[in-house]
Amino acid sequence: MQIRLMKEACVIEKIPVKTLKKIEEDIEKSDLGKARDRLHGLVSTYPNELEVRGKLGDIYFALKYPAMAGRYWYLEKNKTPEMEEACIQFEKSMGNDSFSIARAIKFKGDNEIINRLQLNQEISSLQYKVKEKLTEEPSDTLGDKLVTIGCFAVLILIILFTLIGIYALFSWVF
Repeated sequence: MQIRLMKEACVIEKIPVKTLKKIEEDIEKSDLGKARDRLHGLVSTYPNELEVRGKLGDIYFALKYPAMAGRYWYLEKNKTPEMEEACIQFEKSMGNDSFSIARAIKFKGDNEIINRLQLNQEISSLQYKVKEKLTEEPSDTLGDKLVTIGCFAVLILIILFTLIGIYALFSWVF
């Protein structure tokens, strides 16, 4: 599979042209590691640009990491057979667990993009579950609750130690 160049995708309008040119130069120089790092930065900066995720999948596939390529190709609309196989390998690497797959995809963009995403291929039940997990609102997890409880406990301890300190000061002075 050949790496798609950024020139083909005029859809990526928000991303600075200078950054796209640097990525193209890195690919032409066969410095795929640097291109991968730049694309990771773009994925986190522009999460709604699914084309950037596709390019990152191309880089991982060229670097011989098909499961990682599948992670970034998972949201592609028109998948090639190589992309489908990479997505299957990615699913297997996550234990075919929809929650783990959704967390690994790390999509931080607009949920409407996922809702509008219509895959041309027949969606498997696992892909349908992953799509649901990506679009559902995050709920408070046990970790979130423990952090809240911990903050309140620290606040109470600070108040308690302050009161003990004031009491000790007054009993020493008077």
